[in-house]
Amino acid sequence: MDHSDDQSDFAPDDDLLMQQEIMLLKLKAFHNSSITDAEYEILEKEIREKYSYRHRSDDY
Repeated sequence: MDHSDDQSDFAPDDDLLMQQEIMLLKLKAFHNSSITDAEYEILEKEIREKYSYRHRSDDY
């Protein structure tokens, strides 16, 4: 798993809170080797879905 700490994982319009949650997840995964890549992917997807409502144009 790539534990990169740069901003290349995020789109310019990604929510800052989402970025923070994903970075915390990366930190947790880095320090807890029992998290598999598959588990990480699932958790990241859940975080991104949690914030996806902010990008829907029909919510306005």
